[in-house]
Amino acid sequence: MRMENTTSTAGPSARHTDGTPYRDLNGNGVMDPYEDPRLPIEERVEDLLSRLSLAEKAGLMVQSVVSVTSDGAIDGDEIAPRELSARRMIEERHVTHLNVHRIPDPRAMARWNNEVQRVAERAPHGIPVTISTDPRHSFTENWGASFSAEHLSAWPEPLGLGAIGDEATVRDFADIARREYTAIGIRLALHPTLDVATEPRWARQYSTFGQDAETVAKLGVAYVDGFEGGDGLGAQSVSCMAKHFPGGGPQRDGEDPHFNYGKEQDYTGGMFEYHLEPFRRVIARGVPAIMPSYGIPIGLTLDGEPVEEVGFGFNRQIITGLLREKLGFDGVVCTDWGLVTESRIGGKVLPPRAWGVEHLTEVERVQKILEAGCDQLGGEEEPGYIVELVESGAVDEARIDESVRRLLRVKFALGLFEHPYVDEEAAIDSVGTVEYRAAGHAAQARSMVVLTNGLSSSSPALPLRRGAKVFAEELSDASLKEAGLVPVSDPAEAEANIVRIVAPYDARDGFALEASFHAGSLEFAPAIAERLQTLAAHAPVILVVHLERPAILEPLFPSCAAFLVEFGASDDAVLEVLTGRTRAEGRLPFDIPRSVEAVRTSRVDVPGDYASPLFPAGQPSAPIRRRAPRRTYAQGRESQELILETALEIIERKGYGATSLRDIAEAVGMTQAGLLHHFGTKENLLVEVLRQRDVVNRRIVAAQGGDDPMTIRVARHNESVPALVHLYVNLEAAAADGEHPAHEFFLRRENEVLASMRRDIEARQQAGTVARDVDASMMARVFLALSDGLQAQWGINPEVDLVGTIEWLWAQFAERKGE
Repeated sequence: MRMENTTSTAGPSARHTDGTPYRDLNGNGVMDPYEDPRLPIEERVEDLLSRLSLAEKAGLMVQSVVSVTSDGAIDGDEIAPRELSARRMIEERHVTHLNVHRIPDPRAMARWNNEVQRVAERAPHGIPVTISTDPRHSFTENWGASFSAEHLSAWPEPLGLGAIGDEATVRDFADIARREYTAIGIRLALHPTLDVATEPRWARQYSTFGQDAETVAKLGVAYVDGFEGGDGLGAQSVSCMAKHFPGGGPQRDGEDPHFNYGKEQDYTGGMFEYHLEPFRRVIARGVPAIMPSYGIPIGLTLDGEPVEEVGFGFNRQIITGLLREKLGFDGVVCTDWGLVTESRIGGKVLPPRAWGVEHLTEVERVQKILEAGCDQLGGEEEPGYIVELVESGAVDEARIDESVRRLLRVKFALGLFEHPYVDEEAAIDSVGTVEYRAAGHAAQARSMVVLTNGLSSSSPALPLRRGAKVFAEELSDASLKEAGLVPVSDPAEAEANIVRIVAPYDARDGFALEASFHAGSLEFAPAIAERLQTLAAHAPVILVVHLERPAILEPLFPSCAAFLVEFGASDDAVLEVLTGRTRAEGRLPFDIPRSVEAVRTSRVDVPGDYASPLFPAGQPSAPIRRRAPRRTYAQGRESQELILETALEIIERKGYGATSLRDIAEAVGMTQAGLLHHFGTKENLLVEVLRQRDVVNRRIVAAQGGDDPMTIRVARHNESVPALVHLYVNLEAAAADGEHPAHEFFLRRENEVLASMRRDIEARQQAGTVARDVDASMMARVFLALSDGLQAQWGINPEVDLVGTIEWLWAQFAERKGE
């Protein structure tokens, strides 16, 4: 980032007698220690702290929402007018942490930053302003949680990054977001969200990385890496505030704690540590700030002590006991917004989120927040509460100094005391560049998951051919034409119907912000299924669903030839996947439940707590073939995937024993030598075929109706693919040799299958259909051994009853549940 010319924006530039340049922020003509860029941060912090009045300290401990102006002039027309302007917050209340919502174009935003900093440097000690924002690099507009990208590059929601599951992609995203933020003066990111999405009804899942704590943890670390741009904070960094400690996912009934009907967090499954794990990892990595959750922990015990049932921001056991003392975090703790006073937005009121301490006065709430161990009041406007507490003797000023030290360290580490200004002209060329937008666009497409593509791999509905006539009411004609398709206005004339919808939710608009939180029912209105059925009578239906949280999808499948889900994507990105120009690489970041009842009976802190999900978390995207002319061995991964798809078809058609390398090579237009270049040996090729078949099998089994145990559904499916069962049995037998190419594959597959079967059994124990005293792990191993043995016998004797035998054994376990 280029810095603005010092003659126009650098403020009170000066030079020490030894030639050291500095900013004379207090205007005394002397380079005081806090102004000396050569000194360690701790020395500068202590010097400035010793100079500050109580009012200035209190101002640092408040982070306030302010409105940016349309043209960037600090006294111009505000985009969303508020009672207190940025100027008044700085001049009258000494507030130097400002949170922005809607922002103007990059040049105007850069101008606003510079004008705000000019006001701040005229204060007694010239403390620079830290500008913060919620996420604003995707599509969801929710004034209580996130903003659409507008001028910035547009990426999938964090849930989509979780679907990609790649640390390098998250790091790249965060690095680009850092460059765009710093170009316009934003230096504090009120993210990442490290909550683990275990309650499918919760409205905030789109801002998480999904239901797997390990994925959330590793992507959270990569996220902070990218925003800091190196090892620790520096002059080009954006400081991150990870939230919502100790994990905001287990919300009772999936309601959000912004509202009084969603204030409880339950841990009925005993999974508190599971939700805490991403925070442990990010704290170990190093993160400048943490935001606690609004929620109240219900029935939680830590180290043998019941945890006080008050919001986490008021909770000393959680903030001081767990976060500070046990996890060793000494960074900034900022409360979530509005714990002390009510919020007024758009003519509506949102009561204070003082859950569990509603009876306390505003001053008493602030006291409890400070006693809990928090440093800053998020979304508040009145530092006077802190001043009152100190002057009354209720809080010692030394306690205030602890928090001010932490807050000042971050400002110094970011280089704001030296470089608070940005280049207004350079901002135009640094935000939403062609390169950045292309990277975001590619991630949008990659993050999608194709759940089904035709009835089988041999009869796919996708890709849509170039020149196909398409009826698509929700997509623009311009995007359709750009994708090489022909838009038509009558479904009767179409070769395919594309329907694009969003996940269902209950519309609510009683409180401020409530309309933006898509909570409530996961079921689609009957009219949706009826519409799909009507369209399917004319031409195949390609359904595209935006999932900001799971939905009950099963009723929609009968009318759909292909089913795709996305997590924040433009029309163009969707069409690139549907036409096969870009490959969807996502894996479902959460389970897709079969029914509302399955959700209602699940435990909110347990991931995927269903007996039989429609699709499990981790479900890979079904392949969309990208047909191409004769290929060579030099064409890499894309060619390999075509080979595997083709090999799969030939084995299904001809059988394992009758399929040769020559058959596969001829089908893909290659020589046998070229084919061996990709895989080395025939055994390697067959292992990869099995690996891809596993993806297809999981998708088909998940889509089966009913609530039968997974082992029965798998056996039922296997009866329809005898050639592949034969391939599996033969390769598994050969893989007993530790040197065989398939050895590691089968070991890993066995662990994955056993884990999946165990979860299925445990969920049935929870539901009461399997006796609780049965060892679920041992039961899973018995069923796996039985299934493998039956499949081997079936290859010799087709009369062996695969399904019936497994059904009989399941019945024995089910009969024991009442004993």
